[in-house]
Amino acid sequence: MPHMSAPVIEKLYVIGVIDFKYKVRRYIAEYSEETEELIAEHELIDFDLNKFKIEFGEINPEQPMFGCYPISPSNISFLEKYLGNELKWDFQKSSFFVEARAI
Repeated sequence: MPHMSAPVIEKLYVIGVIDFKYKVRRYIAEYSEETEELIAEHELIDFDLNKFKIEFGEINPEQPMFGCYPISPSNISFLEKYLGNELKWDFQKSSFFVEARAI
C-alpha cells in the first residue's frame, strides 16, 4: 500500500483554542466579583476572530483581540456555541472575559 500524505491546508490558523497564527490560547476567564481573583478558565472549542470582533465591538481591523473583553448577558447565546462545556453564567458572583494568553 503506497504511503499517502495528509492534504495541506494553507489557511488553517485555529485548532481548538490555540490560535497558531498569533500564537495565543483563547479562553473565557471567570473572576470573583468579591475578591477579583481568577476562579476558572473555560475552554473554547473554536474561535472565529472576525465573528468575535463583531460580537465584542472591536472595530480596529488590525486588532487580533489580545486584550480582555468583558462578557455581558447579551453575549451568552453567541458564546455557547464556542464552549466545550456548559458554563453557569452567574453575573452576581462572577465577571467573565474573553482573553488570550501567549503560548
